[in-house]
Amino acid sequence: MNEDNEKRHSGLGIAQVGQLSSMTAGGVGGRQGDTPEPAGGGGYLENCTILNFRIDPEKKRDPRLDELREMGLQRIWLEVAEAVGVDAFLKVWRILDADPTNKTDDGRRLVPMRGYACFERYQRNRYIESLVATGKTAEEIAAILAKRIGENISARHIKRFRKQA
Repeated sequence: MNEDNEKRHSGLGIAQVGQLSSMTAGGVGGRQGDTPEPAGGGGYLENCTILNFRIDPEKKRDPRLDELREMGLQRIWLEVAEAVGVDAFLKVWRILDADPTNKTDDGRRLVPMRGYACFERYQRNRYIESLVATGKTAEEIAAILAKRIGENISARHIKRFRKQA
């Protein structure tokens, strides 16, 4: 059996030896002239390569999240790690762990942190200051805040920002 004359295809088996030699004209590539198409051959082989795989949507989750859970990390920190990514979480964890003021006698870390409402209030106050700088009245600003961010703030409170400016 001459292996040079065999044609393999996973869907159609192996062509018979000598079958291709009778169909091949002289020449190479485009110089072959009128060559009939080989029966039952050609196309891509149905094999799996490194680039030919299907990603399982269930596997997209970082497996290190399971490791963090198995080691007993608190639920809230697991949620943080999943939200920002394990690599970013590990960087933050390393920074927090390096601060000696956060350490307790039993090895736990107590991380002092203001509530998120503090950030929202700060941003709202900067927004009020920018509206005051445009010359809007306290009543106009109160209406804008109620409409755009859903906060009802008294005109009296807004007037305090005018005094600070």
